[in-house]
Amino acid sequence: MQKSSLFLIVPALLLFLTGCGNKNLTNNQYNTGYTNKATSSTKSYTLSDVAMHNTSTDCWQVINGQVYDLSTYIASDKHPNTKINDGCGKDATAMFKEVAKHNGKAEAMLPEYLLGALQQ
Repeated sequence: MQKSSLFLIVPALLLFLTGCGNKNLTNNQYNTGYTNKATSSTKSYTLSDVAMHNTSTDCWQVINGQVYDLSTYIASDKHPNTKINDGCGKDATAMFKEVAKHNGKAEAMLPEYLLGALQQ
């Protein structure tokens, strides 16, 4: 084999091999290190667990059978009012569903704060 052929084959082989190294990563993890909590969380919690996190600085809420830690969201001041604090430590599903705005953007944001499922 000639040297000029090796200069073409070796780089092509290296590119192929480096591209095959991350097959076990999801699209969200690829090159970012980010793990989607919605797909990685398998933990379950009771309502008693949730009830211990009932302040705006330590706020867990149950929405549609899933447990979310909304503490960092509340601290970010992105929510337009403090009514969100009324759901801390509780099943806030009814409260969440009462607000029409939650049907779009808020629902899309929830997976970022997911801790796990509510134990039945």
